[in-house]
Amino acid sequence: MLITKRKISKELLYCRALSFRSRLNAEESKKLSVLERGYAGECIYDEVFEDVGHGTVFVFRDIYLGIEDSVAQYDSLIVSDAGVTVNEIKNYSGFYRVENGKWFAGSFEVPDDPAVQLKRAMNKLLRLKYIHSLNFGIEGRVVFPHIDFRLNYDDPGMRAKLVMRAELRDYLKQFKNEYAGSYAERIADAVSAHIIDNPYFDKSADFDLVRKGLYCGNCGSFEVTDNHFYMRCGGCGSQETKETHLLRAISDFSALFSNERMTKKRMMEFINYKISSRTALRMLEKYCVRIKNGPRTYYKFKYHDFNEAYYKNEELYRYKDKKMI
Repeated sequence: MLITKRKISKELLYCRALSFRSRLNAEESKKLSVLERGYAGECIYDEVFEDVGHGTVFVFRDIYLGIEDSVAQYDSLIVSDAGVTVNEIKNYSGFYRVENGKWFAGSFEVPDDPAVQLKRAMNKLLRLKYIHSLNFGIEGRVVFPHIDFRLNYDDPGMRAKLVMRAELRDYLKQFKNEYAGSYAERIADAVSAHIIDNPYFDKSADFDLVRKGLYCGNCGSFEVTDNHFYMRCGGCGSQETKETHLLRAISDFSALFSNERMTKKRMMEFINYKISSRTALRMLEKYCVRIKNGPRTYYKFKYHDFNEAYYKNEELYRYKDKKMI
């Protein structure tokens, strides 16, 4: 049973939006690649877990826990009456080796030791046990969902801490034999009480430096022209409704500018006045929470990202997008 759904991280949403609206430098491009790869691995893990079933346990996905004066991030927490299992998901590919407790990819040392990260995350839960006067077991595994991952290691004891892609289905199946009763509910309630937003990411882009306008959701081209209820892409020929384009712009604005208030005026600048202010205001009212601050009104996006908002409202659209393949 899912307690929290996995969502695209704020950092990945920021990097994706920035990649469409500016030229990424080498560091930014590398960061985007790492985040995309990590998210893809988490999705593989989730798909396998969905397929084998998890209805008898509580599952937390991608959460941050604030426990006393420390913060820990968890890719997956599985709670049952037997205790808590921590899964640290690493979507590595290629050949890796572990020598004298250090991880290497080729000749380069991996800066973040997955086994140490797992141990640190498990240890944070000891404080949770103490604070809530609970007594539960804590286990953990580092999960490698990529089919092309290979690992050599010099410590035979390490193998018991790892789950490879070929083993993932059988590993997750074991949780069907566990049960989440009243004690698991107490543990899950304790975990839920400590969930916080990611405290580490607060980056904001420079409004003046990002590209303004609307871009095609199919090919990314900014060469879109007004075609009555649609915007037609000059690059691939796709037609997306003006509502879709404005929703994407609202999502991008929310991801890129943590220090900017989303006003109608600012949004019109952001879309380079490609759509009327009347239509823009209607979309802001639909997809955002309106906040009055004296004589000024601004808006906060009420969805996590474009995809969440789009799929929750798509059936209500009078006009449908027409993507070209």
